[in-house]
Amino acid sequence: MADQDPEAPIPLRLSDDEKRVLELHDRLQQLQLEIAIITAQKNYVPDPDSERSRDAAEKQVLESRALYVLRNDKVEGAMIARPILQAAHNGTRASPVERDLLPHLHARDKTTTALAQQASAHRALQDALFATEASNQRLARENVHLATQMLALAEQTAHPGGEASALDPDSELRAEMAALEDEVRAGRRKWRVLKGTASAVVAGSGVDWARDAELRGMVMDGEGDGI
Repeated sequence: MADQDPEAPIPLRLSDDEKRVLELHDRLQQLQLEIAIITAQKNYVPDPDSERSRDAAEKQVLESRALYVLRNDKVEGAMIARPILQAAHNGTRASPVERDLLPHLHARDKTTTALAQQASAHRALQDALFATEASNQRLARENVHLATQMLALAEQTAHPGGEASALDPDSELRAEMAALEDEVRAGRRKWRVLKGTASAVVAGSGVDWARDAELRGMVMDGEGDGI
């Protein structure tokens, strides 16, 4: 049998009566929800205007759900407020169960912090991916434009005698092609910088990128997409 995590909180020790109270509370919430659904079904009257009826029903469902969640949150907040305060401040009048809550509260706080960090990293990762994709599309369009210009220049070189040939066409074509090649190289350098930035964000985000083919390709691939 594998060793248990030493930092894992000790399971909360509840008496049979306390467990029964929690079970009844969960069952009560479930019954209230079922009663509300049955009542809504009995009181439902179809509207000839199906489109308007559907919109009104969707609005009513959202409002009912919001009220249901708000009410349950208030009830749960009132029920757990005092035990949490007793556990957090380690009051001398705290019951054994309330004192046993403290390691669970610490574990909850750690989990909340970790989730917030992962959400922030995920957001930064999405922003980097969007920026990289936008830059990739822009560079791809620029490369198509530059390739078209290079093909046109190559065509002029292969068939001299046009307007450009009157004024030293070879030197002008070489200069234009050199400028286009510089632009292509600059675009590739910019792409590598953006790709490296996105790879660093993915690798350092804490996300399990090794199991995702797209993220793994972003981190491991050097040039990427043939640009």
